[in-house]
Amino acid sequence: MIQIGKEGKRMRRILIVVGSGNINGHTDQLARVFEKGAIQAGHEVKRIVLSKNLQGCQGCGACQINQHHCVIQDSMQEYYAMFEWADTLVLASPLYFWSISGRLKCFIDRLYAISQNDEYPYKETFLLMSAGDNHFWTFEQALSFYSFYTKALGWKSLGSVLAGGCHDESHQPYIPPLKLQEAYEKGLSL
Repeated sequence: MIQIGKEGKRMRRILIVVGSGNINGHTDQLARVFEKGAIQAGHEVKRIVLSKNLQGCQGCGACQINQHHCVIQDSMQEYYAMFEWADTLVLASPLYFWSISGRLKCFIDRLYAISQNDEYPYKETFLLMSAGDNHFWTFEQALSFYSFYTKALGWKSLGSVLAGGCHDESHQPYIPPLKLQEAYEKGLSL
């Protein structure tokens, strides 16, 4: 059910899925400022950091004959309920080998368990990514993957914040301030 706030704006239930186990790292910083903006806008926000025990999909297909329950007993069991609660999914990932992190890919793969006839619960999505490189092609492969699976799963993309140039010689988490501001404003404007 869609809730409308005082100013006539849709109030969302946002699930932020952080595909990096590096707490306070680049991706986590982007996710936190996005979350701050979303909360200030009046949205409900829950957050998952994919650092717990999360196994990859085994491709066994048991979920499709087991009332859509995955047979793997790990943290994903907790995440399914949070996924169901949300109407908006924010996927946050560092760029690893020109794509999303393995942790985030694993999360997405495991959603197969809740599909019915290859259809998935409708979500609106947003992508947050960080990378050390900052070339015009840095995020090309990751964006292609994101675009493909949002279409394949029947979801609607609400956009992205791509923070390149997050590497500095001190190896301290650094995100260009304009990208942090952009993430905050996107959270605020959803």
